[in-house]
Amino acid sequence: MTGVTSIFLAPGAQLRLVFDEIGVEAGPGAHRLALRYQATPVGLPPGSVALISGAVRLQHTLSWIGALQADQPLLISAAGVYPRSVLLGTTISDPQLAGIEADRNGSDLELLIDLKVTLVGAASMDYPASDAQDWVRIRGPIWAAHAERLGALVTVPLMVPLPLGDPDSLRAQAGRRLQSAVRALADGRAEDAVRDARLALDLYDRLDPPAAHDDQRAPRQRDLAQRFAVLRNAVHSLASGAHHDDAVTADFRYDRRDASVIVTCVAALLQRH
Repeated sequence: MTGVTSIFLAPGAQLRLVFDEIGVEAGPGAHRLALRYQATPVGLPPGSVALISGAVRLQHTLSWIGALQADQPLLISAAGVYPRSVLLGTTISDPQLAGIEADRNGSDLELLIDLKVTLVGAASMDYPASDAQDWVRIRGPIWAAHAERLGALVTVPLMVPLPLGDPDSLRAQAGRRLQSAVRALADGRAEDAVRDARLALDLYDRLDPPAAHDDQRAPRQRDLAQRFAVLRNAVHSLASGAHHDDAVTADFRYDRRDASVIVTCVAALLQRH
């Protein structure tokens, strides 16, 4: 969606901004997101300088993405040729990128942009400042191409609801255990992450026991619920070596990649219910 956003600074004085394009620049774990606007001053005094800033949110949920800063101020000149390009940038992390993809869900990316202009060097206007909002829609294929540039990893967003009601409910306890597993994984404590993921699965099993199945039955004869139960049992077995010291599991050593697989599998199973 392309439209004119007018930011009024005084009677007959405004800065008109038209969204042009979105761009990204990949970094190690954090990335630059840039929105390019075309700016046209109307009735602003020559010699003044427009300082443009703002913020960007997801349009559907109003979730915060980041503050926007212009790469340079916009000089107002009587001899200038307008519109002129203004680049507003912010930084997004890998988790934010995953959240954006979860909100987008394969469709267009819709952003709510807060735009603010402060005019300096215009004493007759008493240094005005004003703001406005713009709605930007990025077509799905265009954003997908940008998102792909931000890393070679494939991101599969998983959101497991954590109830805000009874903190002692089995669902809430399982959610907190999963949160603890994610923190342990981030801290480099692979064994603790596996243990907490297994405990989360144990708690959820009490709330929603897996379907019964016969281990001797031909796998192709199991229904969908039984096949998920087999998957659950395999994940639980894989995670059961952490902090155990029996004859079989005493030599188990989980590294970060092992723990990531187990925590992700448990999160996916919990999300399904």
